[in-house]
Amino acid sequence: MQIKEIQVKSCLNKSKLTDYVINPYTGCSHACTYCYADFIRRFQNIKEKWGEFVYVKINCVEILKKELEKAKPGHIWMSSVCDCYMPIEEKYKLTRMILETILKYGGNKFTIEILTKSALVKRDFDLLKQLDAELGMSINSLNDETSRKLEPNASSPSERVKTLKDVKDKGIRVFAFISPVIPGITNLEEVFRELSFCDYAWVEILNIKSYIIERLKPVIKKAFPEKYREFESGINNYEEFCDKVRKEARELEKRFGLRVEEVVVH
Repeated sequence: MQIKEIQVKSCLNKSKLTDYVINPYTGCSHACTYCYADFIRRFQNIKEKWGEFVYVKINCVEILKKELEKAKPGHIWMSSVCDCYMPIEEKYKLTRMILETILKYGGNKFTIEILTKSALVKRDFDLLKQLDAELGMSINSLNDETSRKLEPNASSPSERVKTLKDVKDKGIRVFAFISPVIPGITNLEEVFRELSFCDYAWVEILNIKSYIIERLKPVIKKAFPEKYREFESGINNYEEFCDKVRKEARELEKRFGLRVEEVVVH
C-alpha cells in the first residue's frame, strides 16, 4: 500500500450528485472489486492499482475553514470517491477534524450525510449527534465470506449492520445504501429484511462500465463459480436485470416498510 501526503487547493467541492462533496483522501484501501472510483487514476495519472494507494490531503482541514465562510448553504456528502473512515483515518483523523471544523465554522448552513463501509465511524458518534448528521452503510450482501472476497479490507457486513443499529440507538438517522446490486450475488430480500430498521434506503445497481467488469469478472468466476452464469446473464441482459431489480425493490419497500429514495442505474 502506497501512502503519500499531498497538498490540495480545495476541500469542499461542488458536485452534480449533491451540493457539496468532501473527500479527505484520494484512493481507498478497501479495494472493492466493483468500485467505480477507479476512474480517478486516469485523471490524476496514478500508476498504482485501485486499492493499493491512498493519498492523504494533509492541508484540507485548513482550507475548509475558509471555504465554509464563503460557501452558500447546502448539503455535504462524505465521501464520493473514497471511504472517509478507511483504516488510515485512525492515524490521520482528517474526517474527525473536518467534522469538528464544520461544527465550529459551518453554523447551521449545512446538512451532512456520511456513507461508509467501516465500523471506525463509531469513534465519531459524538460529532454525528451534534451535527445532526445522517449515516449510511453500503451493503450488497449479508455474507461475511462473500464480502471478504469482493470488499477485502472493508468492515464485515455484520459489523456494518451492528454499527447502524448502535447509531440509531443514539438517535441518529441512518440509511441503507444497498449497493451495488450484483447479479447472482445480492439477495435483495435478505438485505431489505435485515436493514428494515433503517430510516430509508437507496438501491444502486452495479455499474457495468468496461473497466469495472474487467476487474470484477475474474473474481466472480474464481470465487463464486456456481454464481457466474447468473452474473454473466445479468450483465449481458442489463436492462432486463435493472427492470427486475426496480420491481423487486418496490415490492420489498412495501413489504418491509423501508422507504426507497431511488433505484439508481448508471
